[in-house]
Amino acid sequence: MPIDLRPIVPAAIVAFTGLIVLLAQAFTTRGNRAPSAALSLTGLAGAVIAVVVIARGQGRGAILGNSLAADDFALFFQFLILGIGILAVLLSPSYLRATRSDRGEYYALLLFSIVGMMGLASCLELLSIFVALEIMSVAIYAMAGLHRDRVESQEAAVKYFITGAFSSAFFLYGVALLYGASGSTTLPRIAAAIGRPDGGPGLALLGVGFLLVGFGFKVAAVPFHMWAPDVYEGAPTTVTALMSAGVKAAAFAAFLRVFLQGVPALAGEWQPAVAVLAIVTMVIGNLGALAQTNVKRLLAYSSVAHAGYILTGVVAAPGRGTEAVLFYLVAYAAVNLGAFGALSSLARDDREPLSLADLSGLADRRPLLAAAMAVFLVSLTGIPVTAGFVGKFHLFNAAVGAGYVNLAVIGMLMSVVSAYYYLRVVVAMYMREPVGEDTWAPIGVGAATALTVATVVVLALGVYPGPVLAWARAAAHSL
Repeated sequence: MPIDLRPIVPAAIVAFTGLIVLLAQAFTTRGNRAPSAALSLTGLAGAVIAVVVIARGQGRGAILGNSLAADDFALFFQFLILGIGILAVLLSPSYLRATRSDRGEYYALLLFSIVGMMGLASCLELLSIFVALEIMSVAIYAMAGLHRDRVESQEAAVKYFITGAFSSAFFLYGVALLYGASGSTTLPRIAAAIGRPDGGPGLALLGVGFLLVGFGFKVAAVPFHMWAPDVYEGAPTTVTALMSAGVKAAAFAAFLRVFLQGVPALAGEWQPAVAVLAIVTMVIGNLGALAQTNVKRLLAYSSVAHAGYILTGVVAAPGRGTEAVLFYLVAYAAVNLGAFGALSSLARDDREPLSLADLSGLADRRPLLAAAMAVFLVSLTGIPVTAGFVGKFHLFNAAVGAGYVNLAVIGMLMSVVSAYYYLRVVVAMYMREPVGEDTWAPIGVGAATALTVATVVVLALGVYPGPVLAWARAAAHSL
């Protein structure tokens, strides 16, 4: 019987495009630049078309010994990750030129990291998930250190690599323990083995604990978050945008698939642990952001806090909790790509706005950019008529419905706390006088396109979230 390999076509297109970008760079004569951004956009657009074709019913199902899925859940995240990749590429050319780091390997690494992200969303087997995790992580480690002449960029790469190695070790040890408990690394077989009365729950529970630590590092949950502020600050801003949106989305996709499809029988044990992680992550993330004056570090602690909000939905999964997590990840990706993209779009002569003082009076000098940045920050706060409000409403509603009222209350209180540091940036842009001359760059066409798309998505999901919620619901039910 022939094997239907159509479910792997989108990732294969992206991987092949990455190889083409590398070869184009290698065979470009000195003094010329290969059209790396254009090639990357072409490949990502081709992968999006392949996902749409599969979503219409051609090539669905599990293949390769039930180790790879093309269900609605996988297709949802593949489409989201490819969209994140397209916006990241659009943001990159002007920023790379401004920071003197316009090298072809950047785009190749970006594409390879997306291949890993897509694998995390699709794999049904723990060793395959580990391989996808490493493909994504190694590329991001290298991208974090792209500014070779900046100490903070080198520091970011080293710190991310070291903490990432620890998280990979914990994850792999968890895989070994689950294999010992079930005799398999395939999620459906693990679920069947652990669900039996003689399923070895002690060993399996220990393995789940190690997996939780591994995923905790990747999503920047407290107490596994300490790498995030330094890495977000030191990495190139477009890489930070990709990390905050793409890595988090892919990690939560794998998190949900492993815990809901692999160990649902142990939900009574892992859900309280995840609830505790959600509480401390929301509290520490928001309190840490209060003291920040560096905007990238502020957004890093914000990312930690939002990992706590998303974990609230994981606790309430399956069902409405899963649906809420998927919708929130779409909203969060648009907001973070927009916020970091707004910072990167102003970079000029190896400088970029990092402090609140750098953004003072931005509304006078760049009114449209300041308005977009305000929309992103208001959405992160969770104010109505934005995607962030709708996302938080569904997350907290799912938590209440699952009986975790305390999580919803803490989440709402922390959202109120977050208003202080988000609106402090808005105050700097609109209510303070500009400092010095306007030395920031004009916004490039690619960056303007990406920021426009992100702004439209944030506002559209805040006013008319129905279609994306329905898509998220279908994806959640396919788990």
